[in-house]
Amino acid sequence: MRTLRSKYLSNIPISEDNYKVDFIILEKYQSFSSEILRLSLLGLTIYGFLITNVLFKVTDDGKKNIFIDPFSENKILLFLGAITLIATALVALSHRYFSTDCMTHFIRGFRLRQKLSEMEQKVINNRPELIRLKEVINSEEISFEKDLRYCKWLLFASCFFLIAGILLIIIALACSFNSLLV
Repeated sequence: MRTLRSKYLSNIPISEDNYKVDFIILEKYQSFSSEILRLSLLGLTIYGFLITNVLFKVTDDGKKNIFIDPFSENKILLFLGAITLIATALVALSHRYFSTDCMTHFIRGFRLRQKLSEMEQKVINNRPELIRLKEVINSEEISFEKDLRYCKWLLFASCFFLIAGILLIIIALACSFNSLLV
């Protein structure tokens, strides 16, 4: 998005060798976050199926439904588990956004550095333009580093939320089935 607001830098050619490995790594990280997103959405789907088709089923022997009490521990655990899986999906999507933005800063900074070296080789003495270009390069590097840190923590957070959400739901379902059997 940032490149759309200012002059687009596609006229500065970049050799594919300079960024190909970085994009391969980006694809690996994004496929990992896609897998986390897929698992969280699958967990929510299974969660919904179990709630509607197993726990809310009326039993033939007339046992008390555990979900009549609005503040039962099982309900709270199931609710927290669902919220945690939703948070997993949101954090995984955030990771995908920030990792793509990170690569935008990387490529834009690379092109700007290449433009700067071309200007220095041609001994263009447009001092204000050189200073402005160095400031923009510095800004892109800061944005790149900031997005890179976000990506790292978002990936950790999505893994944590996925595991926590699954554990909460498993514990709630185990307690629910245990109380149905008693």
